Amino acid sequence: MTTCSIDDCSLEVYEDSSNCILHCEKSAYPQDFHKIGFLSSFYKELILFIVEQEFSYKSETSEFNKSNLEEFLKGNDNESTSDHLNKDIKVAFSNIVYPSRDSRDSFDYLNLLKKLGAIHFDSCQFHVYGLDLGDIRCFYQDCVFHDRWSIYNSPILENDNSVLYQCCTFNKSVSTYTTDKGKRKIDSQLFNNCNFQKGIEFESVVFNAPIFNNTDDMDLHLESIRLLDCEVKDKFILNHCKIGLFKLEDSLIESKFEFKSNVVKIFQIFNTNFSKVVDTYETKFTKFNLEKSIFEDFVGFEKCLFGYANEANDDLVAKFTYATFLSFINFRNTRFVSGLDIENINLKEAPNFLKSQINAKYCNRETFRIIKSSFDKTGNYIEANKYFAHEMQKYKEELKGTNRTQEKLILFLNEKISNYGQSYIRPIIYMLVTSIIYYILILGYEQNVVYEIHPGINGVLNIFSSILNRVAVNILPFSKFLKEGMEFISLIFYIVYASLIWQTLVAVKRHTRR
Repeated sequence: MTTCSIDDCSLEVYEDSSNCILHCEKSAYPQDFHKIGFLSSFYKELILFIVEQEFSYKSETSEFNKSNLEEFLKGNDNESTSDHLNKDIKVAFSNIVYPSRDSRDSFDYLNLLKKLGAIHFDSCQFHVYGLDLGDIRCFYQDCVFHDRWSIYNSPILENDNSVLYQCCTFNKSVSTYTTDKGKRKIDSQLFNNCNFQKGIEFESVVFNAPIFNNTDDMDLHLESIRLLDCEVKDKFILNHCKIGLFKLEDSLIESKFEFKSNVVKIFQIFNTNFSKVVDTYETKFTKFNLEKSIFEDFVGFEKCLFGYANEANDDLVAKFTYATFLSFINFRNTRFVSGLDIENINLKEAPNFLKSQINAKYCNRETFRIIKSSFDKTGNYIEANKYFAHEMQKYKEELKGTNRTQEKLILFLNEKISNYGQSYIRPIIYMLVTSIIYYILILGYEQNVVYEIHPGINGVLNIFSSILNRVAVNILPFSKFLKEGMEFISLIFYIVYASLIWQTLVAVKRHTRR
């Protein structure tokens, strides 16, 4: 007789397999069902396994022996025996491969499992959509779930991390079993260092314990996680993960939300409220969208990255749309590679954008106004002036296509002369250039250069120049400074000088203001 290749298993191998009926590979329900006696053999052998496991550390008595335990598991017991046994049986299943099941079968192994008091699934495999074990204490360790898996509210069998699933692998989606009786409750911590090949989706669930309890140094991958119409009563902590899609919608997070050092391709929060601290330290968001949500406590986006690291894209603007922050929000040392949109944000306190980098190309004017105002309120006028320049640049872009010529001209000159007060070098250079031009004109006047170019129009030039010069002389503040014979030209240059000096003073003041 050839025995099973699994350690500590002495059962005979099943047909051409190298393992027994408990440990051999399973298939979809139609294939396994049409193997004559396959599922019923698994059921019978599972009964014997439970019996042997139970009496491996217990002695038989007249009231509690292998025979009456076997009858109890088969359903041929009386009520007194059932009440006595049901709470006592604690079984550890190791490396067992559970096939698909149908509740209509007489050999449905779920009926066996429901008669146990506590179950430890160790390195087991499941080809079933979920196990509703009711009040039985459970612990899944190093298990593999081949099909989509439904989470039920099972109490936890004591383990080091106090979770229901530890180091398990889910090859398909994970979700909750929905009913028509309102929201489902989950009272146990669920996952520790689990690997999710597909997504997690919880809908209409009240979590009375943390969903994740991962080890800090673990780097995990998660295709997607969706919480729809959920309530998270305890802390939500998910760090050091690579996530394809993270989505919260119509939900309530009542305790701390910790989401640090993650890499997220798409991050979406819609109509979700946060009652406590939100911390996303050093998380990288490729596409970020926050809409119609309320944050009641501190929110931190410190050292975060929004957008691709080296690629700007209009579709990847970080958007905070109708988001309300009732406390302080921190964007310190944060990069917005593809820009930021907080035009429709609601703020109770000034946000902190110190040392942040924002791609101005994809921002709007109101965003820069809010950031400028936040620095003004904290007395950081130098940074405020930097964002004032961005604000004016966006205002200039808004005026394109309008007939507001005067404002366009002022903004154009302000930008070219001093970059809206950001540069005092430019106006100084312009003053030097203007002085040189003025000096050249004076030399030309003194040498009669203009009159020698076209002598035929000298009479007309004299008439116009005399009229303009008399007008200039009557402008009293400048009259005593004007050069005789060049009064009008001198007036123009003095006005230019005054403007450049004013621009220089403004720029210097903005760089040194206390």
